[in-house]
Amino acid sequence: MDKTLRSIFILLLLNPLIGFGQKKSEVWRYEGPRIGLDVSRFLMPYIQKSTRSGFEIQADYPYKGNFFPTVEVGYLSVDDDNENFHYTNKGPYGRIGVDVNINKFESLSDNDLVFVGVRYGYTHFSQETLSASYTNYWGTLNTIFPKDYLNAHWAELLFGLKGELLPNIFFGWSVRAKFLLAHTDDMHVNPYVIPGLGYTNKEVPFDFSATVSYRFPIIKTKTLPKPLKSASPKRTDSDEEEDLQNENNQNMNKSGSRNMNNQKL
Repeated sequence: MDKTLRSIFILLLLNPLIGFGQKKSEVWRYEGPRIGLDVSRFLMPYIQKSTRSGFEIQADYPYKGNFFPTVEVGYLSVDDDNENFHYTNKGPYGRIGVDVNINKFESLSDNDLVFVGVRYGYTHFSQETLSASYTNYWGTLNTIFPKDYLNAHWAELLFGLKGELLPNIFFGWSVRAKFLLAHTDDMHVNPYVIPGLGYTNKEVPFDFSATVSYRFPIIKTKTLPKPLKSASPKRTDSDEEEDLQNENNQNMNKSGSRNMNNQKL
């Protein structure tokens, strides 16, 4: 019995010492370059009538907390074969721009983004019509058009979200409106698909992207980025009471001054 009591007493003495020796893990904010793959590009063969295949890689880097300069590179190949014509189109493309976070970070561990962005895009691609047929008064004519090399420039406006699913692993999506700025012409066939831009039969093509990315946590900081627009602080009951007290004090001072002036008169 004495040994049991002695053991319990020793444990009670050592327990505070053990707790004192343990340090609490510090909370840090990690930032760094982020590289991702647009997984929506792999769904194109299943949702498009023509055979489209390609890939797109996206990368960004944090600048002053809320700005993310971005680079996107990809490749597209189109093979559209039907009864009237057989058309191919392929080439690389690239975009540069910036995303601006409009969401307020709530804590050091909060890395979720709500952003708007702009892009400038460029591509140099080739197109070829392997066969084309059309019918007129003289009958059905069959022809081909040789391969030609073209380029195009465009701008994009986008809105999107990026959320941290696991440490340093992000999933995001964006909706983009695209504006064709300039392109070279083919004397035979105008391109109806431009890599990186999309179909040219619409004045403002829209596109959707879904990206899985990884962030390299090379920056370690205790500073939380400030929101772009500092929201006015919310007023509490104590603030209203303080304002009311100040107003009463001002009224009392004014009435006291008037009484003193009356006494002098």
